[in-house]
Amino acid sequence: MNFPLPLTPAEVAEAALRIPPPKRKRPPLTPGRLVYLVYHHPRQVWRDGIEWHYHLWKGRRDLAAAFAQLRPPPAPAGEPVRMHYLTGKRYVPLTSLALISAQRAMGRPVQPVLFDDGSLDETDIATIRQLFPLAEIVLRPQIDANLDRVLPPDRFPFLRRIRLGYIHLRKLTDIQTAGPAWRLVLDSDIFFFHPPTEMLRLMAKPAAFFMRDCMPSYGAPLPTLEALAGVPVYPQVNVGICHLDAGAIDWEFVEHCARVLLFRHGFSYYLEQALTAILMGRAGAGPLGEEYLVYPTPAQARAAAHIALHYVDRSHLTMMRYGWRQVLAGPA
Repeated sequence: MNFPLPLTPAEVAEAALRIPPPKRKRPPLTPGRLVYLVYHHPRQVWRDGIEWHYHLWKGRRDLAAAFAQLRPPPAPAGEPVRMHYLTGKRYVPLTSLALISAQRAMGRPVQPVLFDDGSLDETDIATIRQLFPLAEIVLRPQIDANLDRVLPPDRFPFLRRIRLGYIHLRKLTDIQTAGPAWRLVLDSDIFFFHPPTEMLRLMAKPAAFFMRDCMPSYGAPLPTLEALAGVPVYPQVNVGICHLDAGAIDWEFVEHCARVLLFRHGFSYYLEQALTAILMGRAGAGPLGEEYLVYPTPAQARAAAHIALHYVDRSHLTMMRYGWRQVLAGPA
């Protein structure tokens, strides 16, 4: 197919060299790793602030203790809302609290569709099913079968290789290859505090939408994204909340975009967000309102006056200090 910004075979080969290596559960203890642990990591902790790291550690510890005592939340009546998450063992508590916050705010039962990042075990699955009886859990064998059907490695070598070392891409590849359907995909670090009326209205239409980011974060210039999309691309797409028609995704096009972005701008932590922004542009999607807030300040997190808060980057600390505690405390 003829896509914008075509690459020569040599340029495709160069782009392939920029694909990150596969993730390992435990990085090998190489000399470089030792230098990081002994020298660079302590310096980073010092730069961040010891107090910051202490409160982050304490919040995680308290969350684990509180989650161990959590009981199934009462489910309201009404039609269930399907909510899709990529999750794993270390994220089960956050994903569960995110779902509890959404169910309470919407006043409708949630039907979680959880995609395994490869780390869920039988205990995690039992916990999820106890908390959310409607939950669907898509495990690695089914995900792999979906990928082989929709994105066979011989036709989509970039997407298949990138997702091995870049877990964020699995929110796109692993979830959206599960069949042609509209899907609401969310991050586990988003809590709801008030009824998401706009979100539910757009889902019912259905229409594509996303969160408005606090700043442009694509790892590539906006003109490159717009040249690929062939239409205007919103400058601040955040993938914390995305509603998209999987059946309308042109995967050959997504493969091409991944190649172009790697060749022109190298690998970026925000690659998945850039690809999604391109798809959102082509789908004519718009942002949710300002009440769906990315990166709350400490004051905004304490007040929790917004419909939803996405605790990205350093605001993760406010989620650990206030967010999950507010969810467990229930309505004020």
